[in-house]
Amino acid sequence: MAELIVMPTSAFIDEKMSIHVYGLQKSRSVTIRAFVDERGRNFEAYAHFHSDVNGTVQLDSHPSLCGSYRGVMPMGLFSHMQPSPGQKAGVRLVKKNVTTPLVFDLTVYEGFLSTEEFYSRTSAHKILAKTTVERWYMAKDVERIEIKSGNIRGTLFKPKGDGPFPGIIDMFGTAGGIMEFRAALFSSYGFACLSLPFFGYEDLTKNPVEVDMVYFEEAVDWLVNNPLVMDSGIGIIGVSAGAQTVLKLATICGSKIKACVCINGSPFYTPDEPSRLYKGKVQPTLNVSTERVFVEEDGVFNITRYWPNKPEDIDHSTMMNLEDSSCQFLFIAGEEDKTWSSKLFSTLACKYLQKHGKSNWKILSYPGAGHLIEPPYAPLCHKCYVAISDVVVLYGGHPDGHAIAQEDSWRNTLAFFRKHLGGSEPIRSVPSHDRLGMITIPSKL
Repeated sequence: MAELIVMPTSAFIDEKMSIHVYGLQKSRSVTIRAFVDERGRNFEAYAHFHSDVNGTVQLDSHPSLCGSYRGVMPMGLFSHMQPSPGQKAGVRLVKKNVTTPLVFDLTVYEGFLSTEEFYSRTSAHKILAKTTVERWYMAKDVERIEIKSGNIRGTLFKPKGDGPFPGIIDMFGTAGGIMEFRAALFSSYGFACLSLPFFGYEDLTKNPVEVDMVYFEEAVDWLVNNPLVMDSGIGIIGVSAGAQTVLKLATICGSKIKACVCINGSPFYTPDEPSRLYKGKVQPTLNVSTERVFVEEDGVFNITRYWPNKPEDIDHSTMMNLEDSSCQFLFIAGEEDKTWSSKLFSTLACKYLQKHGKSNWKILSYPGAGHLIEPPYAPLCHKCYVAISDVVVLYGGHPDGHAIAQEDSWRNTLAFFRKHLGGSEPIRSVPSHDRLGMITIPSKL
């Protein structure tokens, strides 16, 4: 009888799970598959293994011989997921309702199977064992509070207790709407975190071009003055257009901002982004070339050469006045980011700060990482549908390097905010749900 044991069966999204299969014959060929259906968005991964002399497979020590990944990767079945066949181009695995977990089905099959064989109607696949596991963003004691105050909209995630807590504002980019998963996870680590949308949400504008930086400035004032938040200053984090926004925000909010994390963003003003507009005044922006944008054979827009990618091609007068900020900067760059010249932009930002006598910066640059560097074990989003443009855009990256980048950058981001914002790390616990647990299917091995 084969047994599939996963420990723990319910965990936070950034925590590792131990996946073991017992009760096999030695040197048995098996396929382990992970599958998730999140609001009709289906993702999956699989790996091939040979059981050892004891009839076991342990993902933390046994290498995958083929499949979605190769080698020893304890969390490879999660970090190397790809959209299932039949999904729309550019689909992204995003948890919208963070009060519930992502639920993954794990199944052990006899023999080596491929994705095509999983969906074949002509061949039967012998299931040896299966189980279901939960992956959470939001801790048991975190409170989710919808915010509508003045002009700002969003969601505040508050840890257990009266506080005050270290505060963070969390922003994303041109996906629009609201993304709450990272804010919920920050709050699970003891931060009061405001997930801040800026277009395409409730009564906010539908066009990011119209957004003035005063909106974000108002959000900073709101969080800084919130009695739940420590009065020593807050942190800000953003990715893509959100990263560009937090860099500009750091220059206009003075001592209110203590720490700023820029994930694949630009320190230069660029067309059509909120950072270029402050109190009605528009800053000059980088020269870009729409002529260098091309469509690949599968219809995906490649904008790699839209931006200047050499220092000599950049108009350095469009650099933000980062020297006006007294906060600490952490730049996170994916070296295979195909939407921004992220490594170059981050390097030039730090050289600019250094030129102005500043040492308040650090760069984490990751080979193989693409555009959306998220909390650990999320799958690489190699290409993504951008609704505001109604096109699928190449985001870049390779699964192995991207997985490493997400683990390392998340660990460093938490340490960075803890160092500069203070607070104490709580003991986290996932919500108490009925565990679906292990299901063992008898076999005649």
